[in-house]
Amino acid sequence: MRLELERSQTEKLIIEDTEFKGRQLINFRIFFLADNEEWLPTKKGVTIRRDQLDEVIGFLTKIKTA
Repeated sequence: MRLELERSQTEKLIIEDTEFKGRQLINFRIFFLADNEEWLPTKKGVTIRRDQLDEVIGFLTKIKTA
């Protein structure tokens, strides 16, 4: 699964459900639009284990309702 959120005309946040070395992960990464019109990843991002997702969602829900 993949979600793309536009941050500007040349930058977007991509959230992906991935797997690495048998581990289920969620990757949040900033991508930029290169000169050749290709979207490339930056070093800006974070990866969490899928089993941490409920905790992250719970925290984001608290922020939303605060």
